[in-house]
Amino acid sequence: MNPDIVTALVGFGGAVVGAAASTGTAWVTLRRQSQDAKEARRYEIGRLAAEEALSELMQLQQFLETVVVPSETPTDDPWEREALDRLRRASLSMARIPGKALPGRIQVPLDLAKAYRYGGPRHALRVRWMRFMVEDMITVLLEYIRQEEDMPPLSSQVQESQRTYVRRREEERRRYERLEREAFEDRDPDFAPDDAPHTQ
Repeated sequence: MNPDIVTALVGFGGAVVGAAASTGTAWVTLRRQSQDAKEARRYEIGRLAAEEALSELMQLQQFLETVVVPSETPTDDPWEREALDRLRRASLSMARIPGKALPGRIQVPLDLAKAYRYGGPRHALRVRWMRFMVEDMITVLLEYIRQEEDMPPLSSQVQESQRTYVRRREEERRRYERLEREAFEDRDPDFAPDDAPHTQ
């Protein structure tokens, strides 16, 4: 074969390989830039939602620290309505945060805050319970906004409240079952389903 043709073919092959490599590199670069832009958009959406939630929670924290609660046995009280309303708005903002790490971490204190009545038989104990949950959520949101890689662990107050919640729920369930059993035992012992009137 003519050496000039061989040289031309080698040069052409090199050009094709070079062009393919250049195209591949450009494609990888564009794909990476697209992923980075998507991630930046996701974080920006999350940051704005986190800031909204943080604002609501900080106002709720301030409210809980200054609210004057009645000292008698709890009945529905205005502090509960305002606190739950702020908690609901914070919850809606947090629901817009993308990903699973932060929503998963914040779900425990959020659920416990909503279950504030398990805090005890007095308004002051219930306010204290909710305040612990709000403080924990504020800590988590601040870490998220600062873009810390690891979520902080549950605070000791949240962990203790979680154990209290589980214990009291179990006591509540047992009490309900006992009442059901006692109500069944108090029924007419001579009554049987066959004695029930038939309807046509």
